[in-house]
Amino acid sequence: MAQYILGIDVGKSCLKAVLLEAGLRGGMRIAAWEKVEISAAGGLREALRRLQEIPILAVPSCHTSIAARAFSFRNVKLPFRDRKKICQTLPFELEGRIPHPAESVLIDFLILDQARGSDLFTAVIPRADVDERISLLSDYGFEAETIDVDTVAVAARLMTAVPAETLALLLDVGAAETTGVFFKGGKILQVRSFPFGGDSITHALSGALGISFSDAEARKKRGEAAVAEEEITEACWKFFATLKNTIRSLRMAGLVAGEPDAVWLTGGGALYRKLAEDLSRTFAVPVERVNVTQLAGIKPVGGSDAGWDSMIMNGALALALRPVSKGPGFDFLQGGGRKRREAFKLDLGINLKWAGAAAALIFMLAGADLTLSYYADRTRLDQLRAEATSLLQKNFPDVTRVVDPAQQFRTRIADARRLAAATRGVTSGDAVLVVMKDLSEQAPESAEVLLTALLLDGDRIDVRGEASSAEAAESIKKALEATGRYAGIALRFESAGQGSRVEFELKTTMAKKP
Repeated sequence: MAQYILGIDVGKSCLKAVLLEAGLRGGMRIAAWEKVEISAAGGLREALRRLQEIPILAVPSCHTSIAARAFSFRNVKLPFRDRKKICQTLPFELEGRIPHPAESVLIDFLILDQARGSDLFTAVIPRADVDERISLLSDYGFEAETIDVDTVAVAARLMTAVPAETLALLLDVGAAETTGVFFKGGKILQVRSFPFGGDSITHALSGALGISFSDAEARKKRGEAAVAEEEITEACWKFFATLKNTIRSLRMAGLVAGEPDAVWLTGGGALYRKLAEDLSRTFAVPVERVNVTQLAGIKPVGGSDAGWDSMIMNGALALALRPVSKGPGFDFLQGGGRKRREAFKLDLGINLKWAGAAAALIFMLAGADLTLSYYADRTRLDQLRAEATSLLQKNFPDVTRVVDPAQQFRTRIADARRLAAATRGVTSGDAVLVVMKDLSEQAPESAEVLLTALLLDGDRIDVRGEASSAEAAESIKKALEATGRYAGIALRFESAGQGSRVEFELKTTMAKKP
């Protein structure tokens, strides 16, 4: 029996749906497709209602995406590769770097490199935005199975045909905005949203001819935009300037390695004939249009391309291909339907400069490599409280009564930071406490330190983290040297790829006193 996969691309002006039929022998074809002008339908809900009324589209689930502007994208480096640890640590890393409280967001990530720890590209979205999309689709009989970031699915399909050494830029030009996806070597490097789209061209045409927006839109669709070519070119060049500035900023931050080697276009706004020409002149690179049907080697039903516009339908088709594609992508449902993965949420209520390191310290004292991380799903709260109670009693045998495990963990962390141990004859556990105390008390506030690891191997101590600058990392070393408690402090640091911040590693041993 054939398998049917539905992709739904929700744009500002147009709703697109593609039903993909995957045969038992691996062959695929486009069984049905539909595009609905949202304004002509009377709004998004009415457009969805029209899709609902098409019997062939009544499949159990669909794959969709949300506009890139709804997300916060961040690059994160972690000193380990284990996926479970990554999931547990990300909330600490992203705290203060995203414009939303941790308990109100969903997080997903792509792995860029794991040669030394993990280099991650993360996407964060308010939970409410995902809930809204799930509910909206569900109201019309479409159960979301995957929610990706707009344009990423198209980029994943495109990169199969792009040489690995090419730094590529895909621009999805919609009605109101353009989403840019940078990729190289099969990896999504960056995603950015720009306030330019097909409507920008329509507004320029409307202003030049003194006609209404709707009349200008109709003339644009008929291919009559050339009468205002100068005005439209000016609007495009403003977008190009913003795009060049963004690329320059990404390059200076080390997030992309130079200018794009090639640019691809998709989206209804990219149908303007001169956009590709002007882009090519601006960046001195080839600019091509994407055709996902050709990339995937499939055709619409009946084998005919009549009425099919690849530039408009690429997104929906790429989303339908998502389950059978091996390319990278985000998924803010993780398993389908309403069983989505919940946001990372730290339920300890700790907002301390050294919170991550102090928590790691506590568990190291018991020889454990554990991190407490609570998720927002209230149905799991009792289970997680029980797990926290078990961890508390395991790591602190002296605790005989557990009333509030989160609060008792907070107390233990505070106690650890206040401990001052004499260095004569310290134990391994005490040595860690001493280092933690010195880092917390001696490091200058201006250093803006975030610890990612504190490791103890015999008498050797390894401290890893991030500081605000190379000078700040040096000040941490000098502060520890001033205590007289350490021998042979070695400092290594490198750019963290986030402005002027640096990653550092301190290696030392406790000084032996006579």
